[in-house]
Amino acid sequence: MVIVKTVTFEVKKEAREKFEAKFKHDAESLANWETCLANEVWIAEKEAAVILTAISKWHSEDDFKAWMKRPEHAQEHKAHAAERRSEDSPLISKNMMSYEEVTATTK
Repeated sequence: MVIVKTVTFEVKKEAREKFEAKFKHDAESLANWETCLANEVWIAEKEAAVILTAISKWHSEDDFKAWMKRPEHAQEHKAHAAERRSEDSPLISKNMMSYEEVTATTK
């Protein structure tokens, strides 16, 4: 079975470069993480915001959790915790989803 994880950040437009850099860094980490089957990042613009969605595929929930528990990830969360709570936070919303594969088609 394959699971798909998504995380979507809606951020203020002026924070685009910062979040693009974060998502690119995460994509590089995922590319080197043995149990990650695939990953990609999508971006869309709204009038005053940018929406970034990262999609990753894994063999299991445990594989994903192992990547999330790496020390680097914990340090990033600690470093940005105060910023997320401030009124000046560039983050408008964050949404995480998990999907189980039912069927797939490839060409």
